[in-house]
Amino acid sequence: MNNSTTMKTPKILCSLAAFALAQGSLFAATTDPVGFVSVNVPAASDAIVAVPLNRTSEFKGLTSAFSGTSGTVTITVSGTPGWTNGQFIPLATNNKTYALQFASGAKEGLTMPITNNSGNTVTVTVDPADDLTGVLANGEQIDVVAYWTPASLFSSPPDGSELFSFAPLSGSAPAGTNLSPSVLLVFDAGTGVWIDQVSELSRAHLPLEFGASFGFRNNSASVYTASFVGSVPMSKHRTRLATLANNTDQDIRVGYTSPIPELLSAVGFPAVSGDQLFVYNNGATGKNKSPSQILVFDTEWLDSITESPVPTFQLQPGYGYVFRKFRTANSTVAVWTDLQSYLTP
Repeated sequence: MNNSTTMKTPKILCSLAAFALAQGSLFAATTDPVGFVSVNVPAASDAIVAVPLNRTSEFKGLTSAFSGTSGTVTITVSGTPGWTNGQFIPLATNNKTYALQFASGAKEGLTMPITNNSGNTVTVTVDPADDLTGVLANGEQIDVVAYWTPASLFSSPPDGSELFSFAPLSGSAPAGTNLSPSVLLVFDAGTGVWIDQVSELSRAHLPLEFGASFGFRNNSASVYTASFVGSVPMSKHRTRLATLANNTDQDIRVGYTSPIPELLSAVGFPAVSGDQLFVYNNGATGKNKSPSQILVFDTEWLDSITESPVPTFQLQPGYGYVFRKFRTANSTVAVWTDLQSYLTP
């Protein structure tokens, strides 16, 4: 990893250190701070989880040129990073799939999968609904970071644990609500491998989308503690929210990239009238659980049962949610971008 370039100064080291003394869940590192978040999954129960942390950056640097602003783009980085050709091709190195994330500028927080690289360039795929307009070709801060995978995320899950992943909006996600998982995995403790329940092939290194939530099913007779350890995000949270068909509500699996609770009213959620957020109680027992609370937006977030405002409702680290984007005459796209509270000056 190249640490010689001057990067964005972390603004949270003092607050994180204080938090660590109080909670024992964060500590400051010489690069990005490291965080620890746990989610308990009761026996014979489901949980909706999302990863609030990043894997450790394998490169931090600055851009010097772009080949374009949309589609397949090749980005040249400043200096001599010392990469080998093809180092970041998916699964070519240590079974990892890599993304490039902007750490500054107009598209801070945007992540793009890396498909190839040379000694000082990376080739990325820009989401079809996005582009790099407004991004500095020279001097933008970037991170190269690997996607989380089932194997890297879960430590010794119980035999028979299941993971339900959903197609990303930028991929093959269908339009509509109450969508079925696109991938169903089961953990075989005997081999230590996550197996696709359809193909029966290993999917231990399946990349899990940044900012998305997924289902975890604990089929054992004991509580399983999912412990997530990683780098505290030092760039804005950024997720695309969209409807995929005209006049059709759209369910989107979301999480928020923060290792501490964050007020829903303060995270810049681009909600409009009629949008809903489905909340799940991960501490409750049972499978295929219904939401424990449904929030609806009407100039502010309201509890759908009491119709009362919920100004103190917090998004919990490690918890996932289902956001139901209200239908419009024409399919629409919104970008959820927000500077986390611990990064606010």
